[in-house]
Amino acid sequence: MALTRRIVPTRFGQMHLRSEGRGGRALLLLHPSPRSAAIWEPLQSRLQRTSVAPDRLGYGCSDAPPWALTIEQYAQGTIDALAAAGIDGPLDLFGVGVGAVEAVEIAHRLGDRASRVAVGAVPMFSAEELERQMEKYSEQPLKPTLEGGHLLGAWRAGFAFRAPPYDLSILHRRFVDLVLAANPGAALRAAAAYPLAKRLRALRVPITVFAMRDELFEQTTRVRDLLGPADSYVELSDLGFDALELAADRVAALLAEHLVG
Repeated sequence: MALTRRIVPTRFGQMHLRSEGRGGRALLLLHPSPRSAAIWEPLQSRLQRTSVAPDRLGYGCSDAPPWALTIEQYAQGTIDALAAAGIDGPLDLFGVGVGAVEAVEIAHRLGDRASRVAVGAVPMFSAEELERQMEKYSEQPLKPTLEGGHLLGAWRAGFAFRAPPYDLSILHRRFVDLVLAANPGAALRAAAAYPLAKRLRALRVPITVFAMRDELFEQTTRVRDLLGPADSYVELSDLGFDALELAADRVAALLAEHLVG
């Protein structure tokens, strides 16, 4: 079934969903910030199961929320969108970056409806890193300037952590996502304030952690000590930056192995 898009209501504004249906238990895909669910399109076309990928409120084509949301509120907004879209059965979840944090909270809220969770690029910050994150992302709107310098700054931000040769098509999509975001740092700030370690320990759903060689590799390794006997930790030295777009076949195979639909 081809990718379809729709706008559905939530208590915090309207949310844009990308869906691709192939049967089986649905897989909810939760994007990093300040990206949008467009990052999932290469993966969705390769999955042999139904997938649903929302633009988080304030990102992509979803409404900006009326105030700064917490992770709990972002999660509730996503659950509202699923209900509005008629997606009411069991779910698996896969989240990356802020999406990993949201996946943990959604799994708590769904209870028995959440079957399995997978996460990558987990922002498990130390106290010092947390302080820096809260300061860096306290307010980060992209303020227009007459000469367009804000656009050049947004473009250059896409090169962070990356080395040539650059895939300019991916950088362009990152740029568009950043420009569309009402406040690019809002969800990152919310994630920094979320008690992730506590909520991971309390999770009653099996979780798989994918440790990719990206900018959050060190932080992701810290999750290993929080895992229980039913959980798994998979170090992936062959996957690095932009893996969701550059290595969609590999990611689809990993999900098929660890999240059996």
